[in-house]
Formats: sequence, C-alpha cells, structure tokens
Amino acid sequence: MESANKIRVLVVDNNPVLVDGLNFLINSTRRMAATIPSRREQTLNDMLERLGPDVLVADPEVLDTKLKDCGLDFDTLKDRVKVLAYCDCRDLRCGQFYLGRGYGGVVTKAVASPKLLRAIQSIHAGDMVIDETVLAATDRNMEPPETDQRKLSLKEELVLRHVALGKAMKEIAAENQLSAKTVETYKYRATKKLDLRSRSDIVSYAMSVGWLQH
Repeated sequence: MESANKIRVLVVDNNPVLVDGLNFLINSTRRMAATIPSRREQTLNDMLERLGPDVLVADPEVLDTKLKDCGLDFDTLKDRVKVLAYCDCRDLRCGQFYLGRGYGGVVTKAVASPKLLRAIQSIHAGDMVIDETVLAATDRNMEPPETDQRKLSLKEELVLRHVALGKAMKEIAAENQLSAKTVETYKYRATKKLDLRSRSDIVSYAMSVGWLQH
C-alpha cells in the first residue's frame, strides 16, 4: 500500500519514550503511518498544517495545553482531525466525558497494542470507540433513562455490549464461541429492536443504560 493511502497518525504526549514506541508500532502496520514532527513544528497548529494527520492519539491534558499555547479550541480541532483520547490509567473522568467533548474514542495507556491500532482505524472510519479498560468515575446522581433493554435476549444484549466496546464481529464470535454469521444476526436483531442505526447510536445507548460504567 502506498504511503499516501495510509492513515496518517500524530501522537501527542509529553513522554518521548512513549511517543517513539507508538510511532514505531504505527509504522509497523501496513495501513497506518506515523507523522513525526521536525524541530520546525513547534506548535500543534504547525504540526497540523505541515503534517496533515488524519488521526491524533493524544493525552487529553497534554492536548489541552498545546491547544491553549497556539490559541486553538477543541471544537475547531475536531473539525480538522479525528482525535483518540489516550488517557493515563489514573484518569478518573469517565469515557462519556471525553466522547461528550467530541473525541472519537477513549482508551487508556494500558490498552493492548492490537486494540489501540483497531481503535485508530475505527475512529478514522467514523465509529466511536470506548475500551473496556477505561476507568470511569460515573455520576452517581444520574438516573438512567427508561429503555427497551428488556426487549433484548441475553445473546442479543451480549453482542451489543461487545459492539459498544468497539470489538469486531470476528473478535466477538471467537470470544463467545459463536459463528460470525450468528453474531451478525444477534446484532441485527438488537439494533432493530432498539432502533439503533449506527455504531455511535449503539455507544450512546450503552452509556445511557450503564453498560460502559465501571
């Protein structure tokens, strides 16, 4: 695959060892390429203008600082590039907080490499991703809305929960000893029952009924 057709990924973090490691990981794939700033790219705006990334993998606190330094706001940023929140494991803000801000997905720095790479590809494709390792400090006062959750069979709910976590159909099938066709059937039935039309709808529903809380 030509480099021009690869997903261009920019890692934003203050830890140079972590950045180098992620860049190496990203460049080891056939579908992605790390965009590495030179000394001339001093600000985030410089990086965006000269490197043209498709996806940012960013520590949210570091990203907020860099946005402030160059006078950008997050709403402007997310109109230019997809952003994956790459959170410290001690971050107690819930995944819903980041998705509400406009991040395309949320994972922690403890996530396994294959899942991180899948998350990057998923948000580039327009899906929302929240990994099950995300530590959530949920709002205990929030009452979940009434839902049609009781309409789902146990298998339909199981599959939909996995889909909300960003897992692929083959992965769900392997983990639950089902065929990929059966998993697709359960997903189809569940989304029809709940009138969910996209991955974003599924993630929003999962958060509203507490499936993504820890």
